[in-house]
Amino acid sequence: MLEACEKNCSSSPGDSAVLVTIGRVAVYLLSVMLLSGCSLIQKGGHEDSCLVGRERVLRALDPSSLFVNVLGRSGLIATSLPSSSMNPFKPLKELGPDGVLGGRPFSMRLADGTIVGGLFFEYEDGTSDPKPLLMASFGFLQDRWGTEAAKVYKLYLGKPSERIPAHVLILDHPTAGTFLANNGYLSVGSYDDARMWIEIALKLKNDMKLSGIHLFGVSMSGQTVVHALIEDKRLGLNLFASGMAVSIAPDFQKAPGAQLAQLGTPKGVENPWAGYFKTVPKKSFVDMIQSQGLWMLIDKQFVPHYNSIRTTDTVFDLKRSDVPVFLRDAFDKRIALLREQKLGTWNTEFSLENLDAFMASTRIAGLIGRVRTPLVLVSAFDDPAVPRTMFEEVLLAAEGNPWIAALETDQGGHFGFNLPYGKNYLGGIIRLMIDPEVLGTWNGSR
Repeated sequence: MLEACEKNCSSSPGDSAVLVTIGRVAVYLLSVMLLSGCSLIQKGGHEDSCLVGRERVLRALDPSSLFVNVLGRSGLIATSLPSSSMNPFKPLKELGPDGVLGGRPFSMRLADGTIVGGLFFEYEDGTSDPKPLLMASFGFLQDRWGTEAAKVYKLYLGKPSERIPAHVLILDHPTAGTFLANNGYLSVGSYDDARMWIEIALKLKNDMKLSGIHLFGVSMSGQTVVHALIEDKRLGLNLFASGMAVSIAPDFQKAPGAQLAQLGTPKGVENPWAGYFKTVPKKSFVDMIQSQGLWMLIDKQFVPHYNSIRTTDTVFDLKRSDVPVFLRDAFDKRIALLREQKLGTWNTEFSLENLDAFMASTRIAGLIGRVRTPLVLVSAFDDPAVPRTMFEEVLLAAEGNPWIAALETDQGGHFGFNLPYGKNYLGGIIRLMIDPEVLGTWNGSR
């Protein structure tokens, strides 16, 4: 028998090919049995579709297997370069008030008289099926035409073949010049902004065929996302399917409050933001760059965009030394207005006694544990705008909450993840967070 076996084993090439094929089929069947119906899908490598939704998102958040662009190894460069143009007269990228291909103006007057504005980008896939809606805002001083809106448009909206498969509504942040022009005051955002988003979402849900409403907020707008998710559940509305808070600035008093506290004021006028810090530290090199960046946003976008939509002939201008006092007064007016309205649905945990009390009571670390909607938190270790201790505090408070997928990356600056990790990094996370399958299996149950 041994001789017979040896003869069979030394058979013709055709027989060998048959044996190889049989072996491959056996390995394939064994693999299928072991995986029990699961398939291995590689995201840049390795995404397992057997993972529940939250685990899939956590895996996508981890950029350790991605190639890091050498320019992206600096948080300052990752922050500034994607937002900058090569035009010395217009150093910041912007969509511009003259119009954008594919976007149409959005405006809505809320129940309290507040006027909110934005740009709406409709998504068409050739079907009449309900589409997801992504509501987005990009933080302090950012409006629909600003630097971050321009970045997101270029990365995720401009090319039809690469765009995010959702309607996208870019909203003015309530610290933007367009908001001031429409309302005559500014809002510090956070919970106040979240209430505005909820009212907008209610209208859009009634007016459109939507498969789900998803929130995307950068920096100060990350606060809005968290507050909106919590308030949505408190009111029993269940409007929002998911949220993403990117490069979150979780406490206005510390950031951008620290940058505002370091700005100069007219002689004899005390900086109204400095009191919180007792002694404001001397500016570091990074602080000086941040200060210049803040002024550029005011001078090159806030003021021009304010003037572009005002109906009066009077030209508005703002000196650099007047910025801290101007912003403080504008925010105080909004708090006073809300206090006078005595809104019955306002969450009384958030104080309207004064601006400082409002900012202290709406800090994200104090309430992140209440989130009961799938939420992504991602910030970078090298974020030059928000001290990482602030994100660490939020991570600690969020620990153990199964509704949150959170990660601190090594690189990425302040909303500059596309430079070190490529545009598909955040783009892939957004696609996951608007995927019903991912959200339906977030914690393992369907």
